[in-house]
Formats: sequence, C-alpha cells, structure tokens
Amino acid sequence: MPDILIRDVPDDVVAALDANAKSAGQTRAEYLRRLLADQQGPALTREQLTRFSERTADLADPEVMASAWR
Repeated sequence: MPDILIRDVPDDVVAALDANAKSAGQTRAEYLRRLLADQQGPALTREQLTRFSERTADLADPEVMASAWR
C-alpha cells in the first residue's frame, strides 16, 4: 500500500487531528485513512448519472419552476 506524505501541516491542525483521532479511539494514521476514505465517497455509475439528468432536466424550465411554487 502506498504512503502519502504531506509537508508543512500547521501545528494547530495536527493537534486538532490528534484530538479527533483520540476521541474516536484511533491512531492519527487510522483516523486520516478513514477520513480520506469517507471523502472518496461511493462511485456513481453512468446509469445513475443518466437517471439523475433525466429526472432533473426540466428544472431550467421557468414554467415548471413557477408551477412548483403554486
């Protein structure tokens, strides 16, 4: 598994990360791994994006938006 090195992280940021890790019962490394994994989020499929696009296509239509507020 590759490593990631981040230089010049301010002391107060490291302290906050350490405090958050400690309160979660994790090491700094584990806390950061989970934080990065959470930021990745689930991958969307082309089908999901197409379905979203189809369902929201009329949101730019002024009449549709006006009727939504009636």
